[in-house]
Amino acid sequence: MRVLFTILIMLRLAPVATAHSSEAPQPNILVIFSDDLGFGDIGVHGGQEVPTPNIDALAASGVRCTSGYVSAPYCSPSRAGFLTGRYQTRFGHEFNPHVGDEESLGLPLTEKTMADRLRTLGYATGLVGKWHQGFNAAHHPLSRGFDDYFGFLVGGHNYRLHKDAEPEFGSAHSHNMIYRDREVQHLDGYSTDLFTDEAISFIDRNKERPWFLYLAYNAVHTPLEIKDSLRNRIPASVTDKNRRGYLSLLLGLDDNIGRLTEHLRKSGIDQNTLVFFVSDNGGSGRKPFFAYNTGRNTPLRGDKGQTLEGGIRVPFFVVWPGRLPADKVYHSPVSTLDILPTALAVANAESDPRLDGVNLLPYLNGENSTEPHDMLFWRFGPQKAVRKSQWKLIDWRDMEAKTQSGWQLYDLDNDIGEATDLAARHPEIVAELSAAWDSWNRQNIAPIWHGTANEDPSAPQPPGARGTSAQK
Repeated sequence: MRVLFTILIMLRLAPVATAHSSEAPQPNILVIFSDDLGFGDIGVHGGQEVPTPNIDALAASGVRCTSGYVSAPYCSPSRAGFLTGRYQTRFGHEFNPHVGDEESLGLPLTEKTMADRLRTLGYATGLVGKWHQGFNAAHHPLSRGFDDYFGFLVGGHNYRLHKDAEPEFGSAHSHNMIYRDREVQHLDGYSTDLFTDEAISFIDRNKERPWFLYLAYNAVHTPLEIKDSLRNRIPASVTDKNRRGYLSLLLGLDDNIGRLTEHLRKSGIDQNTLVFFVSDNGGSGRKPFFAYNTGRNTPLRGDKGQTLEGGIRVPFFVVWPGRLPADKVYHSPVSTLDILPTALAVANAESDPRLDGVNLLPYLNGENSTEPHDMLFWRFGPQKAVRKSQWKLIDWRDMEAKTQSGWQLYDLDNDIGEATDLAARHPEIVAELSAAWDSWNRQNIAPIWHGTANEDPSAPQPPGARGTSAQK
């Protein structure tokens, strides 16, 4: 009787099991962003100028999504969509936060980030690299769900760091201004290497709990600085100075992807780590707009800053050994909006109906044979687009001529390069998709700050470089 009484007391005192306690352990989640990576520059997409064996091996170890999209063709709004799982135009984050009132510039404080959500689920959360979601204390990564931060706050940063250099801040680029948490560090080294070192350190520090790491390399964004040890690996046949700089950044990125994936394998945690690899937008291969870096988006048309495929379709790999097939190619359209819902699903969290993305796992592992999205939408200033199945309706801006195309229709299954406008041949599809875009756009709000004149023709020209008031 005493034994029975003891058991009853223990049951009363035991914590109530959660709805997810019987489910699989929470995996680690690693999201790797490259910056302005040309779609056609990596080997797995046909690039041949320099080898990218480690990026190619990562793609082969999981599912390579050939129609992987970002939600904007530009750095900061693209990342805002990923971090929230919502179209950034729903909350006015349409352009880069270049200059202005720091209290309003950046990812709106009303929005929950992926780090916010995963931290409440018991995850250690870390950001290494580029933030670009606001400058002041309230918009800082440590205020947006991240436990640890090592990186820079703005759109671009130099690669060759010198600890005796004077830090410089501008809302587009900073120099020798890498933060650890909220403090500027004085460092020697090459930023791509340092970011990988820090990523490995974060992983090793969090062996006892699940972790979420957002590893946001600035490679291959400008400035096109060449690390000395990479110089001889650039083919002599490449004589263009800018292209040589870009290829050096790509070699450095590939080397570091290899270092990181090897560490996951040697640590024995690769089997319990869900990995996403994407670029924040397409390569910038046209002068003089949008941080020109010579990136090539072959066979896609267009570049960073455009809603043509070259601006919004990016390398997109999803890897989870043992849970997702290896060496699989998946052709249905997917989006970086899907990363957060997928992460919540594997973390045993309830879904949020406000999210615009979906859990990709049932589609990538073959459990669900339908398409993840009926339609995907884009708005970037005057540019707009909608994709449904093979059809894409687009109104894009020619940056050099500063003209709008008007609605054009392309069959991407047969014309990935968007060469033949079929709008006159299929007016019924134009009417359907343009009405769908209008309906979607009614759920958006006006931009809460202007872009530059190139992004947003209605914008006033921004003032010159900022001072250092945002060094917080």
